[in-house]
Amino acid sequence: MSRAVLLLLLAMPCVVLGSAAVMSTATMPLPQAQMDSVDRLRLRGGFDAASVADGLAQEAAKLGKVAVTFEVSVPHIRPAHGPPVKVMIVGSTPELGDWKPEQGISLITTPESFPIFTGVIFMEPNSKIEYKYAVVKAQPGGDGLQSQWEAQNREITSAQPGAMLVKNTFRENRLTDPRITDEPFQLTAQEWCRYYKHHVNSL
Repeated sequence: MSRAVLLLLLAMPCVVLGSAAVMSTATMPLPQAQMDSVDRLRLRGGFDAASVADGLAQEAAKLGKVAVTFEVSVPHIRPAHGPPVKVMIVGSTPELGDWKPEQGISLITTPESFPIFTGVIFMEPNSKIEYKYAVVKAQPGGDGLQSQWEAQNREITSAQPGAMLVKNTFRENRLTDPRITDEPFQLTAQEWCRYYKHHVNSL
């Protein structure tokens, strides 16, 4: 399967939410037209996480692949005045960009799921990859850091054809890997609760 076809397949469940992948500074509301579209999809049952997961598992099994869904909580990227950023997953395979952030996979979030970011890749069964998450400027250039990488590489081994879920929390080392901006970040009580539940379940 070509990289272009694979990325198109993975983007299909998230096509309505694609613009939410880039985080703005203090808030990240979706345009009303997109919110209405999401609501209509929910009413029709067309945007259902369980259905999407089942569909990915079935499609992966047909292809002899493993659909690996990555969920990572990244709570520190909503400062008051910092530059817009996006969260990438980058790793040791061509599907993950061979450690090149510009060729990795941009993860998706929404107002209902932030600060949890999600993405899917297809892996060969019983194969091992290394990967990291990275926060990068949505618009490269300008002053300051262009990216913030996790402190350590991660590693997973895929299972049999079907689906896997991997839950992570972004690992920081503030001494060696400074943030793109050091402004205080701002989360609502709901977002902190969402982060905490995801963090506990990823331990």
